Amino acid sequence: MTMRAILAATLFLVGSGPVVAVANDCWVASNLTGKSAMSSEGYSFTDDSFADGMLLCFTDGGGTVSGNDLQLVRFGESTLIGWAETGMGLETVNTYQLDRQHNKLFISQSRIGTVTHNSVLPDYVAAFVADAVPAP
Repeated sequence: MTMRAILAATLFLVGSGPVVAVANDCWVASNLTGKSAMSSEGYSFTDDSFADGMLLCFTDGGGTVSGNDLQLVRFGESTLIGWAETGMGLETVNTYQLDRQHNKLFISQSRIGTVTHNSVLPDYVAAFVADAVPAP
């Protein structure tokens, strides 16, 4: 086998990985605005937003969201839910739900037991709406 054939075969195999990623159903979210409430402030809701956008991808095995470190499970065509707990009282739930008809992403986040795990962060709840478009 010539070096050219080995290189071509290697590029084909390496190139096959991104083809799967391209087949994912990915969306770019921006203009994330909503409300959040923290235990340290008596759970009074205040305006909140994300400065950065995010990339959300639905896969056969679940999905991914940039900036999210929770393992996500896919429900139906347009919902991802992530949950984590530390065994020390900290529990976190994030949901991401895509309204494909109106190109909107709904995000909810909640975290309890934070004070037992990290006294710097308060318990927290939030809801956001973002503009969403299919990723290029």
